[in-house]
Amino acid sequence: MSDDFSTLWRNNEQASALFYDLLARSEQDAYDDDFLMQLAAYRKAGGDAAHADIFAAQYLLANGDAETAAVCGERAFRLRAVEPALWAVLRRAYTATARYGDALVMQAYTAKLLDHPLTLPADIPRSALTPEVLDRLSVAMGKPSYAPMALSRMSWEDEKGLCATEGVFSGECIPATDVHRPPYYVATYTEQEQQSNKAWLLQTIQSAEGFSFNVGGEFVYDIIRANRAPGRAEIHCTGESALPIIGVIPFQKLHIKTEQMEQDTPLNPATPNFFRLTGNTSLTSDHDFLVGTPISIGHSPTRRPLVLNILADALPWAILREHFAEWMPNTARFFTQGTIFDQHFSVSEYTYPSLPTIETGMYPHHSQIFNDKIAIPLAADISTLSERLHDLGYATTNLMGDGIGIYNGATRGHDRLLVAGYRLLAYEGVERTIRHLEGLGDSDQFIFLHTADLHPWPYPLFQITSSVQARLPLTERLSGAEGSDPSPYLRATPLSTAACIQGIRDLDRALGTLFSYLEQHYTPDEYLVNIYSDHGVPVFSEHHYIVSPDMTHAAWMMRGAGVPAGITVSEMTSTVDIYPTLAHLLHFPVGEHVDGVLPQIFGGSGREIAFSNSLYPGRTYCLRARTRTHTFHLESTDALLPNGTVDLARAVTAFYPRSEEGLAGRDIDDPALRSFFYPRVRDFLRGIASNGEVFPPPKEA
Repeated sequence: MSDDFSTLWRNNEQASALFYDLLARSEQDAYDDDFLMQLAAYRKAGGDAAHADIFAAQYLLANGDAETAAVCGERAFRLRAVEPALWAVLRRAYTATARYGDALVMQAYTAKLLDHPLTLPADIPRSALTPEVLDRLSVAMGKPSYAPMALSRMSWEDEKGLCATEGVFSGECIPATDVHRPPYYVATYTEQEQQSNKAWLLQTIQSAEGFSFNVGGEFVYDIIRANRAPGRAEIHCTGESALPIIGVIPFQKLHIKTEQMEQDTPLNPATPNFFRLTGNTSLTSDHDFLVGTPISIGHSPTRRPLVLNILADALPWAILREHFAEWMPNTARFFTQGTIFDQHFSVSEYTYPSLPTIETGMYPHHSQIFNDKIAIPLAADISTLSERLHDLGYATTNLMGDGIGIYNGATRGHDRLLVAGYRLLAYEGVERTIRHLEGLGDSDQFIFLHTADLHPWPYPLFQITSSVQARLPLTERLSGAEGSDPSPYLRATPLSTAACIQGIRDLDRALGTLFSYLEQHYTPDEYLVNIYSDHGVPVFSEHHYIVSPDMTHAAWMMRGAGVPAGITVSEMTSTVDIYPTLAHLLHFPVGEHVDGVLPQIFGGSGREIAFSNSLYPGRTYCLRARTRTHTFHLESTDALLPNGTVDLARAVTAFYPRSEEGLAGRDIDDPALRSFFYPRVRDFLRGIASNGEVFPPPKEA
């Protein structure tokens, strides 16, 4: 790098030359002592650690050490999980060590990236395709944000080989992402209706062509960590608890025996029922049944009775801050007794990378969850928010979510998740929350709600709320009625703007009911309420840019135990800071993996810069780094690679006053700004900048 700050980024030419020398040697299978010398020189020159480990794994494989090759490959996977060259070397290492399931997952990643069908390689035996492995391949070949749907449900037919059909993990377990806890069993959300009706409906229609597109995103799944009991289960209670149990056949009889009573009760397939137990209980049935995680009754002085996290998807603080009391009077009233973060920015521009960022406190290029095409699992040693709260003894429940965090593990600490792909209406989530608290208010609860009332969707693919349709004049009602751009690129039209504002009002009306309930049933020191958005919206600006304030100036508000009252904070904060803030208020450790910092309002160091970037493969890489007074802008000239890297040597950069961010002709050049921003931005970009080093794309799956 240049020390005079005349240039933001200069590639390491020595390391790049060594990379391509090693690449040429590997293509010639020249894995000899000279290869090792060049690899050592590459590391010494500051070469990419993941690339070095890939070359090391190739060398080890060529020299017969598949075990160590797998170790090197897995170390590289932690740094660069979406790298086809790495998948290829890991597939070979896993095959050589008879880890056939892992090898096939690597094969599936490549097939998914290339949009090729998955085939069984000749060097992997047919016996490796166990039901568990087929389920893992179904996830790897599917859409990572669509849990529990499996858009490519894998099976084997002797005449055809591996086959993929559209399906869903219905009445069965999702492939485990955490082997130390019970797997997630997929049931159906059934509340005050005929038992098993939704299970019957799902079983009947899930194989219909077009199920995922037409119905799957609206269906509400009840996903519970549960163990299968082979007709009998002995529940040992040290105190009072509530236990979810699920049947496997219609009107299955479950016999319950305690010291005080003995009685039968009906169960139904994929339909959770809850039973409150006060002592040791024997459960028996003529068929298997599912036993969920017990919910301990009672409060602990080391916990809060309620911790409530609300993700208000797409709530645009850049727009809302000027209309807060008007558009969200209930929310504004509630948080006047809390803290509002006025200069809060999301790291990403859409939900798939944003949710894991909040749940882990990590930037997407550090967690490696950024590519919404490949279902990369979160590393096992990274503790998520829900895992931290679970470890503290809270009952962890996601009462409304979209399934994004299931296949990748971002929400793996929840014992129960109610998920739907798109139908995330706040009034339903609020009612679920109140009912949940009415039944389990005597336990310590961590509840997560993900609402999407105001999230913009392309019309007419998605139905606009009827109140907007009926109210708008015809010319406005017909505006923007064409197109299916992804939501971050939607145009500003009278229809899309009105729909978003109505969604904000709808969200507030529902939240008002919830806030009133909390104020009636809890004192402020008994709860911690945390509401935030994962990104903004493009529908208020004609001159939209992917990481401009309308897309990344996000909302964050807190109220309750330990939160200063009546404060609007002007310090810079980021979505990665939510994790360390909850750690401070709830007293759990912050791991070394966390990129967030504790805001100054809570006694922390705070942050100088909030980074917002668009890390989307196939599009140019965009970054805005903001301080209280200035913005640094960067955009690559090349498209981001699937592995999340891009050559930044030719990137376009500029500085702006915050009030004139991105405006033509308003950029400034100041040596003091360069000396401040460049070192900090360079540090952030490590792991994104490719140094011009690119492995050849895969030729086949």
